[in-house]
Amino acid sequence: MTNNKSKEFAKAGMVVSLMVTTGTTFFLNNKKVKCLHIASGVALLGFSFWHHSLYRKKPGRLKREARRQITRQEKGA
Repeated sequence: MTNNKSKEFAKAGMVVSLMVTTGTTFFLNNKKVKCLHIASGVALLGFSFWHHSLYRKKPGRLKREARRQITRQEKGA
């Protein structure tokens, strides 16, 4: 599966699990619905983590950004 397809599936999973979590909020008196609510919340966390892991981080990105901010502050002072 390509990276773009994985991102699309992760986003779709997040949307569906968020909708189920939101929809079951109104019926938490029922024990089965409460279990579904918790399961969809856990699924939302899983899909969110999966979606986050699909984006590659550039090594040294934070150091470069910190250097840019320091040089901007020196120029402004």
